[in-house]
Amino acid sequence: MDDDVTCGVETMDEMTTPVPRPHRRAVSQLWLGLVPLLVVCAALLGVLAAQLPGARAPLADATATSVARVVESGRPPGDRGLLVTFDDEDGGTRTGRIVLAEVAEVPQDAEVTVRYDPSAADGPTTTVYADGDAATRRVQNLVASMVVVAAVLLAAAGATALVVLTRRGLRPRPPGSVGATRLVVRRGLLVRSWLELETAGGTRWLPVFWTRELTGLAPDSRIELRGNPVADRLVLPVVDGAEVWPSGRLRDRAPRGEQRAPRSAQDLQPAGLRRQVRVDVVAVVVAPLLGLVWAYLDEGGVASFAGGTALSAVGVFWLFQRLGSDPEAPAHG
Repeated sequence: MDDDVTCGVETMDEMTTPVPRPHRRAVSQLWLGLVPLLVVCAALLGVLAAQLPGARAPLADATATSVARVVESGRPPGDRGLLVTFDDEDGGTRTGRIVLAEVAEVPQDAEVTVRYDPSAADGPTTTVYADGDAATRRVQNLVASMVVVAAVLLAAAGATALVVLTRRGLRPRPPGSVGATRLVVRRGLLVRSWLELETAGGTRWLPVFWTRELTGLAPDSRIELRGNPVADRLVLPVVDGAEVWPSGRLRDRAPRGEQRAPRSAQDLQPAGLRRQVRVDVVAVVVAPLLGLVWAYLDEGGVASFAGGTALSAVGVFWLFQRLGSDPEAPAHG
């Protein structure tokens, strides 16, 4: 180790610094969160795409337009039916029915532009369509749901790939050493490991993905650090010869939440991915509430509630893995 100090990090000879072991546990944790989300999103997109042609078919056949006059409102189904009369392409007068998306009182003799199928057989009433009616709203909701699901899928996949690429990109940075102490912080249902780093620019805090090497880290231990903890947003700690990937940016303020003391190594249970699932699956209790919100916005009833709950569950679970949820139960105190 050289005598010079740069920004509070004692520099090390890169030629004699051993190559650290890669943080495979972090990659596994990221996959653990991403795979269920990909599966659920793909299934939801398939279900929604299968429903879309049937929902669009009546509107696609309604190629003719006319100005209709309202005769009566408050008809079936569920008082959402609207009886109208309009002139067809042949100059005859026909009676039509619009099914509104929700109950509304429409004044008699009000005029509304409608679309209808000119090849439909004449009958007592012909189903016609208007902007904002139930048929149009259903198509809009299906398309909007597909956009939301696709956006969640792409955002999660992109964010996961970005973590892997950026953390691997930290490896060539100049190595040094700093004093480090492990903290375990609980905020709500989320428990994360942090490293408190002592630098010439002051104390810095770095959230990290859990690894077994953290359990043996004594307070104020000297660890290898790749990068500049004063100037860089991301740095790569190396503990006991192993990489410890940051799960977030370096901060100059202590993390908010309830700080607990890490358990001693002899008190710890094996913290494999199964334990990770058991710890983080508790967070999906919020999924039904989010599913209710989805169903309300989508106006899709039980099916929308089920889809929204499933998407929310895997989304919350993915977020916990992305943030580096710690599978260890912290000690009280």
